[in-house]
Amino acid sequence: MFRENYSIELVLSAIITMGVILMIVRIYLKIINSRNDIRKPDWLSDSEFEEKFGSRKK
Repeated sequence: MFRENYSIELVLSAIITMGVILMIVRIYLKIINSRNDIRKPDWLSDSEFEEKFGSRKK
């Protein structure tokens, strides 16, 4: 049934298209994530900053 409905070119095209879409999404998320850097405001003490944000860096 698989061979009757789908050709190898169609399957390869779908796999390549999915890979390109996933790469674009990963690059986009990496760019967005690098812009959102949490910085401590001048008026906030160290203990309050740690309570609110903790150490989220992995």
